[in-house]
Amino acid sequence: MAVIKGFCRVHDGISDFGYIVGALGLASMATMYCYEVLTRYFLGVATDWANDAFSNVLLITIFAMVPHATRMGQHVSITLITELVPSSQKVLKIFTGIFGIAVCLLAAWMSFEENLRHIELEIVTEQNRPVPKIWMSFWLTFGFFFSAFYFLRAMFNSDATKPVSWITPGRRALQGGEVEQTV
Repeated sequence: MAVIKGFCRVHDGISDFGYIVGALGLASMATMYCYEVLTRYFLGVATDWANDAFSNVLLITIFAMVPHATRMGQHVSITLITELVPSSQKVLKIFTGIFGIAVCLLAAWMSFEENLRHIELEIVTEQNRPVPKIWMSFWLTFGFFFSAFYFLRAMFNSDATKPVSWITPGRRALQGGEVEQTV
């Protein structure tokens, strides 16, 4: 059980790293946007890189944060069936766990294959200032791959598999995406 707990803590640490990358991405997007507005409207000089960089950083920010959002149960959750038929909650938890794992791993696998193609063919973005696509597509694989394991971990009710966050300590995910503060 100690090995499983160790793997889960490494997984949580990787998700916290993604959270930090996403937070830095959000700050850099705000900075780029303000810089673009300042230069365009007050100095009369438009940048040729800000819009491209903004869209690239947006992709990175979203997919770097996806594992943390999944860990906290902040993904989309439609609870109509469990509210109408409470006895179906256990079966639906297993079904959504297996379905979530399968979809995330399939998306990660497809993205990984595309990552390899980007590296092999040295594909760059079609922008004013092209950059290698692998810099962005890597984060799609990251987000889907590490989210899959939170769906797996949610299927077990064990202290070893319980998600932990060093970024948001004292908070843990509950059923239905609610967040509980612990003291």
